[in-house]
Amino acid sequence: MDENWLEKVLALLKAKEGLREESLQVVLKEREKTGAPFGYLLIRFGLLSAERWYSFVLKELKIPSLQVKEMEVPREVLNCLPEFTCKKYQVLPVHKGGGSLVCALVDPADPQVLQELEKISGLKIEPRLAKESDLRETLDRLFAQGSLEIISPVARTGSSGQFVAPVAVREITESSAARIVEEIVSQAVEVRATDIHLEVEEEGLRTRFRINGLLYEFPPPPLELYSAVVSHIKVLANLDIAEKRVPQDGYFKIRLASRDVDLRVSTFPTIFGEMVALRVLDKANILSGLEQLGFLPEVLHRWRMLLDEPYGMLLVTGPTGSGKTTTLYSSLNELDSVHRKIMTVEDPVEYHLKNVDQTQINPKAGLTFAVALRSILRQDPNVVMIGEIRDLETASIAFRAAQTGQLVLSTLHTNTAPGAVIRLLDMGVESYLVSASLIGVLNQRLVRTICPQCKEFYQPSPEEVKELSAELVGSEGRYARGKGCHRCKGTGFAGRTGLYELLVMNEEIRRLTVRNPSLTALREAARASGMKTLREDGVRKVLDGVTTIAEVIYTTKKEEE
Repeated sequence: MDENWLEKVLALLKAKEGLREESLQVVLKEREKTGAPFGYLLIRFGLLSAERWYSFVLKELKIPSLQVKEMEVPREVLNCLPEFTCKKYQVLPVHKGGGSLVCALVDPADPQVLQELEKISGLKIEPRLAKESDLRETLDRLFAQGSLEIISPVARTGSSGQFVAPVAVREITESSAARIVEEIVSQAVEVRATDIHLEVEEEGLRTRFRINGLLYEFPPPPLELYSAVVSHIKVLANLDIAEKRVPQDGYFKIRLASRDVDLRVSTFPTIFGEMVALRVLDKANILSGLEQLGFLPEVLHRWRMLLDEPYGMLLVTGPTGSGKTTTLYSSLNELDSVHRKIMTVEDPVEYHLKNVDQTQINPKAGLTFAVALRSILRQDPNVVMIGEIRDLETASIAFRAAQTGQLVLSTLHTNTAPGAVIRLLDMGVESYLVSASLIGVLNQRLVRTICPQCKEFYQPSPEEVKELSAELVGSEGRYARGKGCHRCKGTGFAGRTGLYELLVMNEEIRRLTVRNPSLTALREAARASGMKTLREDGVRKVLDGVTTIAEVIYTTKKEEE
């Protein structure tokens, strides 16, 4: 059926629309790789406009159309397909009955897509044609009304889809605002969100949670309560509730039924009011131990050996959001805090650790990383953690401390572990200090892990395997992916794990460091001493069924270039 459909559509596109064979083959290859609808890819590749594709399907393929703009779909019908599935396949379920599901699609003729939708929904799909722009707008509007189906008890949805406050919370009181804040945080913890975004726009309020690195919309609080909610958050974080013209940063702890949760607060003024970003600092993420972070056994062993060193510099590198802070805190949590004095200088302090003396810098008061670090060294610490090495002064003090008796841990923004050495030298740190004090660099990234409930094994194309690793072409291997289920909200993923690249300094690398080395030379020396790259770490996790080929390729692409 698929081949006959393809032959027919390709012939019509060449005859009626004048498309070239080589262009169509590019689209077919992308369809095979991603599973996206053929017609939608034609539009995305710019081979046909959305209007021309719509007219082509109506005229040549004789599939009836639906006008979905402004359409209201009952929640029980919309829930037949997860949000991720709807947006991936550009489909909107509009009616359910008699074991069938009527769906509006940008490409209602692609049998591969229809088969996937029937597998996910468990219903027979009756396809209808929809305009691409109308379908996209309708999907955004409908799923914005509560994409993960967790509705706050302090708000309900009216018939128009707008959130209406119950009578009990229409009075703008401190207690109602407190209840809303607690409920929002509770929802975020329940779905394992790392960030909460409360945003005010011209159209109204928007609440989004960052889950596994992506943002999802949730029901916002009632509009008339928003200022009270922001004020309550400011009170909890000891911020100035009267000041709404400049950004403010703070921190507070909230007690939930199950456990305490720390939150880092940032407010920011916009033309429509203040928006609030909350970083959810759940200690359960760091108290579970380094074993839970995704280290391969041999890498974890080497990292723990470095943590046992009496002195030296350890760096954790990677871009923002790569899990560096979690790794550092988990490492500190494993150290012997009874017989060793552990101190930190951070901006800001994210997790409060037992038996660790933590300090937050305050540049306005003159307490910079460098100033705090000088004073900390007079406190006779055994272990010092510096939130980030940002300048030469901080780096020089930290490296001298590492040379004279302290184990110093810090972070640096570089793309690779060997790149950290080059970055330090470019910053102006003396090469002899780097060579003598640096004992290891851990570079890391986060990738999404496959949902265990809908994991399936499949055989990827040779091109896909080659892009991951040329060495795997022709070899036997089991590759997994998530089909998408209601537990993972159709994404096929549940949680994240780390990819790690650990450089351990040895005599060869130390000799190279004092000779103004190239990145290539350092990388080759590190590989020769046993360092596995991020891509190689990712390949192991793909073959172990932890994550997907696409996740590893996307996450490590820049480092492989």
